[in-house]
Amino acid sequence: MSEQLLTLIKQAAVEAVQAAAPTEIVFGTVQSGSPLKIKIGSKHVIDEDFLIKTEASVDKLAKGDKAVLLRMQGGQRFLFIDKVVD
Repeated sequence: MSEQLLTLIKQAAVEAVQAAAPTEIVFGTVQSGSPLKIKIGSKHVIDEDFLIKTEASVDKLAKGDKAVLLRMQGGQRFLFIDKVVD
């Protein structure tokens, strides 16, 4: 088996395991409160279209607040859990 084929098989196996994971906890930073936008990672910004809001998410959120999100299976929707406090 060539090394390239083995690498492809390993990559496919990793992707299959990741696809089966139903949820993932992620942390983000509020970019704006209205409309709600949360930045996760270095570049990805989630807007209200991809957020499932809770009562905690409609409370007063300010730019710079830290948020806890639950990424739903497939990574397209995020459940806003709460604001992180120190």
